[in-house]
Amino acid sequence: MYNKKRLGQTAALLVMGMAVGLAGSAFAADSQVPVSWNVSPITDGAYLETFQSAPTWGGQEVGVESKSSHAGVPSRLNAWFAATDPNSVLTLPGDASYTNTLENVGSGAVSFETSPVFVDVRVLFVPFDGAPDVGDAKLAVYASAADKIHVVHNSGTATNTWVDADLLTDWHQLTVRLESGGTCAVLLDDTLVVDALTPIGEVTILDSLVFTGEGFMDDLYVSHGNPQAYPGATDPVPVAAAPFAGSASVAAWLAGKLSGASLNAGANFAGFDQAKMDAAYLLDKLGGDASDPEPPTYTFGSEEVVVVSATEVNVKCSLTVTGGTGTLTGRRLQLLGKSAIGGTWEAISGKYVDAPTYTDEVITVTFTGINSASYKFFKAQIIEIP
Repeated sequence: MYNKKRLGQTAALLVMGMAVGLAGSAFAADSQVPVSWNVSPITDGAYLETFQSAPTWGGQEVGVESKSSHAGVPSRLNAWFAATDPNSVLTLPGDASYTNTLENVGSGAVSFETSPVFVDVRVLFVPFDGAPDVGDAKLAVYASAADKIHVVHNSGTATNTWVDADLLTDWHQLTVRLESGGTCAVLLDDTLVVDALTPIGEVTILDSLVFTGEGFMDDLYVSHGNPQAYPGATDPVPVAAAPFAGSASVAAWLAGKLSGASLNAGANFAGFDQAKMDAAYLLDKLGGDASDPEPPTYTFGSEEVVVVSATEVNVKCSLTVTGGTGTLTGRRLQLLGKSAIGGTWEAISGKYVDAPTYTDEVITVTFTGINSASYKFFKAQIIEIP
């Protein structure tokens, strides 16, 4: 099974001429992050800092000033920040650091071990002179020039070119996605900058953000919920399902189940993990009932490979889903191949079937015309139609 959404964590984050750190510490928490997200009202599901006044972090008051932060960035102006003044922002003078320690409500850790965590913030980059001192940080993000953004991680520094060349002149939306698989991704203006990076050291807890250097920041958001999930809307998902609803598509699917009364707001998702929720979404199937949903039971794989000639191979894939018939609307059955046992699976161009219907709980799809010289091993994935 494959789903585009993934989440993660780190222990330090550095931003722009400003540096932002996620680190491990034993300090009393400055800020509370709710365990669940996107319940009603939506702000109950995230730690939000709008900098309408100067908050106190690490025993010191941070600096705020009047400076517009809402021009040209992707929309977050929904139920999270709609009522705030975009002209009041955090400012860093260049010779100070602010540490904002975090914990979940109830004194629990903000963990991304099993569910992703998002750190989302508006930034106005100031170039960092040289490389920042990462210290105890587990991840660092900063800009060095008008088109260069850097991410410091466990294996070094990933340097990327921002093609629009407005990195230092315009406000941007910076998102760090901490994945449940132990990696992280960085997005700028909802565009992927880097993916599948490993934070420095083995970390599964986000307990602080450190901001240092020079720069400006506004509308800081920390949550298990994807900040892109509900642009302009406030549809809730069942509370217990929220940790598995990090992508817009899965969140919208769960919200639809709730509004259609096939799920209750207090439904128990104790039998789910991220992979099982992804499978339920991709198959559009939930077992159990509205109060106690269960992951779908299914078998899926390549059941027959026939070599017709040196230039043609037929691969038959079969999917069996317990619990009724249906259609994989908005889904694609994509064939993957590799040339050797230890090789890397890759999608075979043009070898897919969109929105197949499975009848009597079974679907069988045959792919033909694969070059046997290029691929020796085959399997299929169910994915969203791009």
